[in-house]
Amino acid sequence: MYVNEHIKNLYRVKFHEERDQVLRLDMNENPEGLPTDFVEEVKRKITPEFLATYPQKNRLVRQVSAHCGMQEDQITITSGSDEAMRLAFQCFGERGKKVVTVTPTFEMYGVYAEMFGMEHVKVEYAADFTIPVERLLGAIDESTGIVVLLNPNSPIGATYTEDEAHAIIQKAGSVGALVLIDEAYHYYYKVTFMPLLAHYENLIVLRTFSKVCSIAGLRVGYAAGNAQLIDYLERSQATFNVSNVGLLFAEEILKRPDVLENQRVAEMEGREWLSQQLRDHGYEVLSLEGNFILFRSRKKSTDVIAALKGQGVWIRDYRSGILAGYLRVSTGNIESMRTFWDAFSVVDLEGN
Repeated sequence: MYVNEHIKNLYRVKFHEERDQVLRLDMNENPEGLPTDFVEEVKRKITPEFLATYPQKNRLVRQVSAHCGMQEDQITITSGSDEAMRLAFQCFGERGKKVVTVTPTFEMYGVYAEMFGMEHVKVEYAADFTIPVERLLGAIDESTGIVVLLNPNSPIGATYTEDEAHAIIQKAGSVGALVLIDEAYHYYYKVTFMPLLAHYENLIVLRTFSKVCSIAGLRVGYAAGNAQLIDYLERSQATFNVSNVGLLFAEEILKRPDVLENQRVAEMEGREWLSQQLRDHGYEVLSLEGNFILFRSRKKSTDVIAALKGQGVWIRDYRSGILAGYLRVSTGNIESMRTFWDAFSVVDLEGN
């Protein structure tokens, strides 16, 4: 039986561990979630008839387009921004061409490059954790098919200036390459490159409702671009790719900018509190943009991870490249950060 060679040998990490009753600080989710009263209010709109009806995305498209200042035909709703990435590679990722990213970056871009038979060209960060834009520009050539910018970039949190974005998009356009700008951490970092869509035909901007909007479990995101690119993405989608419940929550969240702002402020306060705690205790901290902090542990990172798991606190570590030896903590409100700090103090501080 035939198996696609790019799928057959593709390595994937599977996220099948039970994560109930733990403090989830390993995947940049909001550890607290949305306010309970807001969730209960939205849940009252979920009736048996509502669940029995196939999803309709038009209302959310109208809301998102107004929210972003775009035309409705410039927006498509996707199952998280992850589906939008996959659709972009499926539509515009020419087999044998190159995908250019910095490294480290979100792992799925490398997965999709391999899945669609593209070569992943990785441009290393500078030693001071800045993005080497000139080297990134130099990596874009006639064999480049897609260039990916995360703004802010995960997992480090570095950002691009508008001039840098213009230069990269123009260079990519000169060789017929698409630029994907992933704004998953928008709201934590309010600068956006959405306005550049009015100037470039080779640009798609991705967003998700998984981070500050706190509905990662409902899988809602969107892609913005010129009408022709968005039409191609929609031709490649499943007929009903986002659930009614996900659409409903996304619609209600956009109606409540006060909820979004409260979520943003609570995370910022928690991030600043934890950063200061770590610095006060002599840790080397990297806290740029996004809902996460990176820092060096005094003990072996794998031992710290395992010990924290024993206390019901999950974070992640890095074992190679510029981040080797660093731990990453997803940040939430001060209460969640205190819980992490109490557990971490036992694991990494005691006995030193």
